[in-house]
Amino acid sequence: MRLKHNLLSVLTAAAFATTLIIWGFASPPGSGPDDNDHLPSIWCARGYVQDLCDPGITGDGMGKTLSPLVQASDCFAYKSDTSAACQAELFKWDDSVLINSVTNEVGRFPNGFYWILNSFIGENTLYSAILMRVFNSLLAVIVFFLSFYAIKKNLRVPLIMAWLGATLPLVLFTIPSTNPSSWTIIGLGTYWALLLSYMLEDNVRKRLFSGVMVLFTALISLTSRSESAPYLIIITVTIFLLIKFWSKLNAKDWTIFLIPFGVIFISVYEFLTTPSTLGISTGLPGGDPNRSLEEVWSTNIMRFPVLYTGALGKWNMGWMDTPTPDITFFFTIFIFSGLVFVGINFMSKYKFFALLFLLSFMAFIPLRILALGKNIVGENVQPRYLLPFLFVLIGVSLFIPYKDQIIGFSKSQLIFIATGLSIGHAFALHQVMRRYITGTDVVSWNLNRKAEWWWEPLPSPMVTWFIAVVAYSLMISIAVSYVNEISKKSQQLQL
Repeated sequence: MRLKHNLLSVLTAAAFATTLIIWGFASPPGSGPDDNDHLPSIWCARGYVQDLCDPGITGDGMGKTLSPLVQASDCFAYKSDTSAACQAELFKWDDSVLINSVTNEVGRFPNGFYWILNSFIGENTLYSAILMRVFNSLLAVIVFFLSFYAIKKNLRVPLIMAWLGATLPLVLFTIPSTNPSSWTIIGLGTYWALLLSYMLEDNVRKRLFSGVMVLFTALISLTSRSESAPYLIIITVTIFLLIKFWSKLNAKDWTIFLIPFGVIFISVYEFLTTPSTLGISTGLPGGDPNRSLEEVWSTNIMRFPVLYTGALGKWNMGWMDTPTPDITFFFTIFIFSGLVFVGINFMSKYKFFALLFLLSFMAFIPLRILALGKNIVGENVQPRYLLPFLFVLIGVSLFIPYKDQIIGFSKSQLIFIATGLSIGHAFALHQVMRRYITGTDVVSWNLNRKAEWWWEPLPSPMVTWFIAVVAYSLMISIAVSYVNEISKKSQQLQL
């Protein structure tokens, strides 16, 4: 039986990795939001490198780096009808000319993400950018499966369901990208489960494993985007409320608080000393200064949920120019809402307080940022900034704060989840590939038709799409089969 489970785990990991890597190849370098800033920042993460990066004047955050990195998105950003073939008309990926670029030298973003990806830079600029996407894809798979085996068994179903319910389509687009949000999602998407398991684990060896993973996921989050600091604080406090942390303060194992308190301390320090990439303290520029606060608050209160549903398909991806099919959004919002409602059917007093605390900040943070910058929903603040909270919302909702209890799912529920997500995924990936292969002005199920751009070493677009569809569906099927097996074995409440 153990051999069977190990083989299924390997197969699932391979299917997950295949899915993410193909999503990474579904669009060219430059397709990620603000890639014209992030790619140069990666190449300049370690300062001056002859023929690759010249930081220029110290302290101004500008310098020079390879022209393809700066121009990669110039020809198709915000132009959904324009395919990625336009890059070849604008530049060559082997161009060695250095032009003006952002360098992150002033530290607007934490440098850890850039510094690590800088290790993959080679002579071939295009190959290097793609290798970074593959690395981020594999990192997500490794972190998820290490987290899966580090946490207590009764937390595995919430972790699986959180990742199934919150990853389509924006997470699948973002994780393989060279955008720092990739690491934020990977880290915060697993941190909550690891911390919860760490606080509840009785076995010293297993607690040590989960504690190390708590620190690691917090680290990759903090070194990617600065808003991870307040997010970590909010998530940590949410878990504290869920488990009644005050009841453990006087216990003999009070030392378990050293790690979460350490994370909070470092997060507070980072929040106070690092410029906010999200503008939590200052807001984001670009709003209309003539708007009244009453107008801003009243409009945004009615519309802010779009910032969360946007991650599930209500918002365009990339440079806000890659629409998601309505059929994808239908299934994702249905399944996400269903998972939350299944979870809150099993409520306790402290679970209620934890969810109330989490939901309050999920509303307050975007509303505050929008108000400070006089922005309304749709301006500057994007769903990818906030989507880590979706993992936590599903996970906490599906957790039963009683020893080793698990919320079970019926076979029909799991079949619907697997079918709905598989369909939604197929259409979402097809749309992303269509947007960059031909532009959205071509309407055809056949991605090979009128293809203007694609990767020469890969199979045809249709074959590549089919492989990803099969891989994702296989991953989903194995995941829900595992949940079904757990549901049958557990003697918990079934819906």
